[in-house]
Amino acid sequence: MFENIYNQIYYIGIQTMRYSKRFFKWLWALILKPIRMIGTLIFTVLILIDKFALKTFHESVTEFKKLITDAQGVSDKIAEAKTEGKGKFFKKIAGYVKKAYFRYRKAFLYVLNIALPVVSLIFLINVATVWSDTTFALEVNYNDKTIGYVQSESVYKEARELAYDRLDVSATSSVVTDEGEEAELIGDADYKIKPVKLSQINNASEICDKLIENSDSKITNACGIYIDNSFVCAVKNETDALSVFDSILAEHETGEENAVVSFVEDIKYVQGLYPDNESTVKDASYLSDKLNSKKSEARYYTVQAGDTVSQIAQKFGMKSSQIFNLNPELKENIYIGQKILLSNEVNFLRVQITKTETRKVEVPYETIEVKTDKLYVGDKKTITNGVNGVVEVTELVTYVDGVRVSTKEVSRTTISEPVDKKVQVGTKKNSYSSGAVVSGGGRLLWPTVGAYSISSGYGRRSFGDGWHAGIDIVRPGGSSGCTVVASEAGTVTFAGWYGSGGNTVIIKHSGGLSTMYCHMKNGSLRVYTGQKVVRGQAIGQIGATGYVTGAHLHYEVKVNGRNVNPMNYLKR
Repeated sequence: MFENIYNQIYYIGIQTMRYSKRFFKWLWALILKPIRMIGTLIFTVLILIDKFALKTFHESVTEFKKLITDAQGVSDKIAEAKTEGKGKFFKKIAGYVKKAYFRYRKAFLYVLNIALPVVSLIFLINVATVWSDTTFALEVNYNDKTIGYVQSESVYKEARELAYDRLDVSATSSVVTDEGEEAELIGDADYKIKPVKLSQINNASEICDKLIENSDSKITNACGIYIDNSFVCAVKNETDALSVFDSILAEHETGEENAVVSFVEDIKYVQGLYPDNESTVKDASYLSDKLNSKKSEARYYTVQAGDTVSQIAQKFGMKSSQIFNLNPELKENIYIGQKILLSNEVNFLRVQITKTETRKVEVPYETIEVKTDKLYVGDKKTITNGVNGVVEVTELVTYVDGVRVSTKEVSRTTISEPVDKKVQVGTKKNSYSSGAVVSGGGRLLWPTVGAYSISSGYGRRSFGDGWHAGIDIVRPGGSSGCTVVASEAGTVTFAGWYGSGGNTVIIKHSGGLSTMYCHMKNGSLRVYTGQKVVRGQAIGQIGATGYVTGAHLHYEVKVNGRNVNPMNYLKR
């Protein structure tokens, strides 16, 4: 059994090897077939190239060899021709060259076919190299002299304006020529289009120097001072100019580490050619005087009858805050003849100081109301006093000539938090506090317009404040500003401040009767002591002056000097 299995395995192995050998042999033949075809094709192409493309080369090489041999043969004859004179010598040379060309034409043509493309390529490279750094520009000719090259005519016009500015003359200025005719100081130029190097193109400043150099003025090399692009003067030495500006800054140094001192205006120092005359070139002392002069003086307004701060601000196109900033001592109440500063004097050269400053700012507390039935409606009681908080504000502040012009907040640091104020507000109602109109059966008119509720009645108070000699009249939602009227015709015996009663009016009526009106608003009293009033005449407004917990009218009625319950005398 095992022998049969062994034989089967052996047979399978032999057959596998046989067929594998046949397969790989077939595969190798298949791979070699295209390789042989490609090789044959390449060989054929090389033969064709050699036969046709290189045929001329082989023929040219052969002719060159013959040409060299012939040239060696005629060298002796050429040497003999030198002794026969230049005419015959060059004639013989030309004859030999002609014979050589017609005899060895293929060699000459082959050399030309190679040389011409090479020469053309070299020429093209040279042209590209030259023109890569070349452009077309306008050649500027002024007074029959070429003074430079510009991209456009506008550059020349700009240069001419710069020259006028530097010469300190206007564009309409003129000069008298040798023929006695007037001409422009700096006239127009002639232009020609020229190819030039990029490095030869001039800017307006360079053309300006050339114009001045070719003008009739005497010129010198100096340093021009420009403030906000406006020419001030020129100085011989730039160091002198710098020392003048530095001395101005030094005068404003504060010694503070965080302070930066600089000029508001833009200052430029331009080194170049300038007219050598007294109107243009100055010394350091002139520059110092000029820089320390004023551009404009301070402007004031004298207050007229009927003027207010807001009206003055509107009249001059300003804000009220600007006027108060310029006049720190100014108040809302101004008087006739008072001078108000509208604008500060302006220095020719302004100095600004930028520094960080800190200040403390109060943060207002909030009031929290707590309702309680231990107090009557309209009564309030403070149980915790409010305390404002404090924060430290750091700001970046800019001053121009000592005037604060801008502020930018940088940071805030809390020093103490605000403490809220807590107030108890009564909700308890008494027999008189119904919230509706209360009327009595007496002769007196109700003393208020719009306020008809009683927050505290006449008599002993249940919350321990003793005897209440009158009634407190309020209006739900807010009493302040309600009109107070006289309950009856009579004479005012008192009008003014009455201690804890605040602004008070007392009126004496007929029959031994008198009425008192307390806690009225500041500035609202409309009567004076000794004045006669009629029934219902307005005498003031409900307020919260004197000793109060809120706005209300404390109203009393007296008969022959003794307090009585007002409700027995009031009617609606």
